[in-house]
Amino acid sequence: MSGQPAKEKVSADQLLQQALAASGKGDVDGALRLFAAAIDAAPNNAVIRNELGVHYYHRGLIPNARDAFAEAVRLKPDFSRALTNLGACHNELGDNHAAIACHERAAAIEPTMVDAWANAGKAWNELEEHEMAIACYRRALTIATRPDLLRGLAKAYRKSARHERSRELLEDAIARKPDDADAHFGMALTHFHLEDYPAALREFEWRMQVKEMVQHRKDLYPIFERPAYSGQDLTGKTLLLHTEQGFGDNLQFARFIQLVRPRVGTLVMWCRPGLGQLFRQCFDIAEVSENVFKLPDSDYQLPLLSVPFHFDPGLASLQAFSPYLFAAEDHPLTLATDASALNIGLVWGASDSGFDHQNKKVPLTALEPLLGIPGTRWFSLQVGSDRDDIAPSGLGDRLTDLGPQLRNFADTAAALAQLDLVISCDTSVAHLAGAMGKPLWVMLKRNPDWRWMGDGETTPWYPSARIYRQTAVGNWPLLIKRIAADLAAAATSRTLAAKPRMPP
Repeated sequence: MSGQPAKEKVSADQLLQQALAASGKGDVDGALRLFAAAIDAAPNNAVIRNELGVHYYHRGLIPNARDAFAEAVRLKPDFSRALTNLGACHNELGDNHAAIACHERAAAIEPTMVDAWANAGKAWNELEEHEMAIACYRRALTIATRPDLLRGLAKAYRKSARHERSRELLEDAIARKPDDADAHFGMALTHFHLEDYPAALREFEWRMQVKEMVQHRKDLYPIFERPAYSGQDLTGKTLLLHTEQGFGDNLQFARFIQLVRPRVGTLVMWCRPGLGQLFRQCFDIAEVSENVFKLPDSDYQLPLLSVPFHFDPGLASLQAFSPYLFAAEDHPLTLATDASALNIGLVWGASDSGFDHQNKKVPLTALEPLLGIPGTRWFSLQVGSDRDDIAPSGLGDRLTDLGPQLRNFADTAAALAQLDLVISCDTSVAHLAGAMGKPLWVMLKRNPDWRWMGDGETTPWYPSARIYRQTAVGNWPLLIKRIAADLAAAATSRTLAAKPRMPP
């Protein structure tokens, strides 16, 4: 019987090589078909599962990558590369304890695996266990001296308030790789902590090249397609300011809008939704948009957080603070305050999509000692998922929940204007209260963000703020005990019952 010769059977290894080639070319669907064929041909091959995980990981499909790496480890428990890859997925998904377990297993199998030590350091950093992070990064650096390892070690030193050591390491990283945007951005944060503002603002401009901000620029391409401001004469010109990063960053840096206005013909602005109405009522801005596809015309664009670099590089304006955000006089929100008590706004959780949410959050139940202090009336300013803590806490009868009425920051400002005191964790409401000049008590985690300074009870950014700091990571009860003592005295003396500040 004659006919065509039978096709030669393609091996699993050949299919894997074809899958890798397709993945490298960006043929996602083709790569997945070839990976599936390779797995069918060799279902117990751990290498194929690991490479499939790499394919998913590089495309941001972290849960898929995790599952593929986990299967590789199940098939070959001593597969050190798959273990540390699985740990990297746990890093990305926020399960740092699981990540550390993977990286430690990988390092035990292959002690010279740099990535195992480095990724363990990253996870320890995120758990606020900085000494463990330092030990891991130092071990990694005995194997290889790489800029990313120097950055990681510098971060551990910075987060544990050893800023001079952090700066030294970042200088080394930048010397080895001058265009390392992450190292320059880390250097900016270190200089902010050291209060070297000119150096900080100069290095802070590198933020636009780090991974998160590259995506931010892509998302807001109608803005970034416009000519960037880089010191041009703005006489008779229109400048588009635009917000970035978290709400708190923009509320903090909004003070610098006042520096720009006298230098530009027309000032317009794009705001992250929720900020527009507040900025519109507080500043002389010709037009404010919250829709990136409906922008006013402009000659140049400038990120709000870059304003001081161009107009106040030494931050001299911090020396003459005056409130720069305020509530609209005709805002309809009216609180049922008690004239015989301190009326206090409370925020215990930061945005769950923001940086370091869990470490900033104060458990609502831990705040119960404050809510029973005589002479106080409490209003919850909490929005977002942490507002759901009220019902199970059993404290709902002691808190007036304002959450449903706070649709944007103009609403929140109207509420703050009627309160005597705000007690908040490190979140946007704290920045708003500070910007309004309201009495503000801030509950801070150990080694907080640079804008709250490294120690002491004050910050030049918000003169009306009193800072309460954790003495140990996670120790909120001791911090709350200190607040309770101060609040009981204030409620007795009524020393905080100040009138709300209104615009001039």
